[in-house]
Amino acid sequence: MIRKTRFLFLFIFISIISGLIFSSQTVYANTASEPEKVRVGYYENEVFEDGASENAVKNGYAYEYYRKLTEYTGWEYDYVYGSFVEVYDMLLKGEVDVVAGLAYTDDRQGLILYPDRPMGAENYSLVKHESDNNITTMMTTLNGKKIGVLDSAILDALREYLSTNHVEANVIVFNDYEALFSAFDKKEIDLMAAETDGTYGRNHAEILTAFGSSDYYLCVNKDRPDLLSELNDAQEQLYIEDPNYVSLLREKYFAMSLSSRAFTQREKEWLRNNHELRIGYLNNYLPYSNTNKDGNVEGIVTDIVPEILNTLGINSLNVSYIGFDSYDDMTLALTDNNIDVAFPVGGGLFYSEEDGLNLSNPVSSSITNLIYSGKYVSSSNTDFAVNENNRMQYYYIKLHYPDATVSFYPSTEACLNAVATGNAKCTTLNGLRTNDILKNRAYRNLSFRQLSYSDNRCFGVRIGNEGLLKLFNRGIDIVGQDFATNLAYQYSVKLYHYSVIDGIVDNLWIITIMATIIVILLLILFLRDKNRAALTIREKEAARSVMEDANNSKTHFLTKLSEDMHNSVEGIVSNVNMAYQHVEEENAVAFLGRVNKSCEHLLWLIDDINDLSNVENGRFLGHNQNVNFRQFINDLKNSSDKNINDTINRYNFKGSRVLIVDRLKDIQVSAAKIMKRVGFEVQIATDGTEAVDIINAAPAGYFDCVLIDIQAPNTEGYEVCRQIRNLDESDKASIPIVAVTADVFRNLNEVSI
Repeated sequence: MIRKTRFLFLFIFISIISGLIFSSQTVYANTASEPEKVRVGYYENEVFEDGASENAVKNGYAYEYYRKLTEYTGWEYDYVYGSFVEVYDMLLKGEVDVVAGLAYTDDRQGLILYPDRPMGAENYSLVKHESDNNITTMMTTLNGKKIGVLDSAILDALREYLSTNHVEANVIVFNDYEALFSAFDKKEIDLMAAETDGTYGRNHAEILTAFGSSDYYLCVNKDRPDLLSELNDAQEQLYIEDPNYVSLLREKYFAMSLSSRAFTQREKEWLRNNHELRIGYLNNYLPYSNTNKDGNVEGIVTDIVPEILNTLGINSLNVSYIGFDSYDDMTLALTDNNIDVAFPVGGGLFYSEEDGLNLSNPVSSSITNLIYSGKYVSSSNTDFAVNENNRMQYYYIKLHYPDATVSFYPSTEACLNAVATGNAKCTTLNGLRTNDILKNRAYRNLSFRQLSYSDNRCFGVRIGNEGLLKLFNRGIDIVGQDFATNLAYQYSVKLYHYSVIDGIVDNLWIITIMATIIVILLLILFLRDKNRAALTIREKEAARSVMEDANNSKTHFLTKLSEDMHNSVEGIVSNVNMAYQHVEEENAVAFLGRVNKSCEHLLWLIDDINDLSNVENGRFLGHNQNVNFRQFINDLKNSSDKNINDTINRYNFKGSRVLIVDRLKDIQVSAAKIMKRVGFEVQIATDGTEAVDIINAAPAGYFDCVLIDIQAPNTEGYEVCRQIRNLDESDKASIPIVAVTADVFRNLNEVSI
């Protein structure tokens, strides 16, 4: 029994667990199911439903409403296209599930399902051609006119209106909006009965009168109550979460409808009475307004005013612009009727009333930024720097931070500088101005934080000028705030002045690196060229040194060779000349003559070699006199003994001493013999060093002169002369020196005395 009970409990437990598992699987399957397909009857109706064809881009009031509902229903739409009448018939036949924009009528009550909440409301109006002055608000002018209307609930409302006013008009019914609008645009009909908000504005159209209104619904096929239930739940949830959704949707899409161009009586009256529009604007307040360096107005104001007038079809006004440096001056000019409109203005309802003006709808709305330096401080009770010429900034601070203190400065730049230097804790900037102003180098250490409250920029119109205010509000609604916001970025860039210094500082690290690289490259090139030049100089110096050494060696060799040969030949010549004096035999004299001539020829050759060596050494001295030296030497050598003796005997140097310096014995003997013949006492030195030692050892005045071979061995002749001249004893240093050489072309003045 106990075992059976255990089995029973075990079976119950397993059943419960299995049930939980399968139930959880079932729930999971439902949540993962495919979205429900809903067939939408979609027709073309300008503002309401655009893109009623395959692959066309869809847009419009109803289309956006459809998409919003999917956030609550999860529906996936399958669009079925046709005219209004066609899709309505499809709804009746069950070929589509839902159709938008249907008004409630008793006739439709049993044919289609209406949700609890409408998707919008619509006014019905009669629209005429603006140029048709035959049709007025007098109902009798409608008699016999062709009035086009869609085959919808509007048709019933139109017929009721015409019947009530006893108008006999020709009503032409159209099955779709495109055909109706086309007939009106082509002036095939005189008037059009249409939804005022569901029809795009037309420059040639003018609303004559409204004749009815009705809510319109997103209706459901009568066989789909399940969809109706889901639709009711979705609309209710949408209303709870966003009660203003329908109003915002209407404002978004119907701003450019016919109703937006239906001027009130006050607007028409203002246009009739005014042909000039004077716009006052605030200077130094880009992107909104400013006067440029050429004296012309610039900023959003120059674009939005013409856009508003063009959108409203107003071309009869002459627009002029007047700039003001102070907000107070601009608002004062407005209240004094010196300008018609002021821009930009702000400060909310209270402060605008204090200034005597009404604010238009916002042209733009942006977050205000708190500008501070260093650590963020609370903005509730801090000290604000305020531009005394921009009252809007002051109004914003006093409105949202009434406990804060305010310090006035002459400009926005002065306010920012005060914050940067610590003279003020913070300031504010309009959100469309902040980024570009703070890019300037002077303010890059400043920080900003978005504040909680946005700030509107509007047109200001003098209180009581209702017609102009309504015109601007109408135009702003059509243009939209996006127009001004998109333009703001075009003008705000002028708030940032990027200078050359900014470029240098911003890219200083790049410039430093580039400059360093350039300097290094220049240094490398300089050192390379310097090393190359030094190497070239060293190579040239080495080559020159080698060449000079070789040349000097050659010259030295030739000089020594010619000297030795010259001295040897001179010795032969001297001995031959002596032999002439002692030989009387005729044949011997002839032989000696031939020997003498051969020696002369050798001397000439040796002299040529010696001359070449002197030229290479740069020591050759040219003579301007045309003297035949060889003939002169030959004449000397062939002079008669008698003439020689006569010449020698004319001089008497008895008692004088001469020091002869030469290395060759033959020269020593020949020179000594000649010098002794004229009376000299002769002493011999074989080289320059020995000659200096002899003179230095002898007493002063001992030698009367020195006869020296200029190329004397050991110490070169010129050096010997310098050493003698540099002796300490002046008598010895001034001894006459006769320098001679084997070079017959040397200047006779080359003797050093």
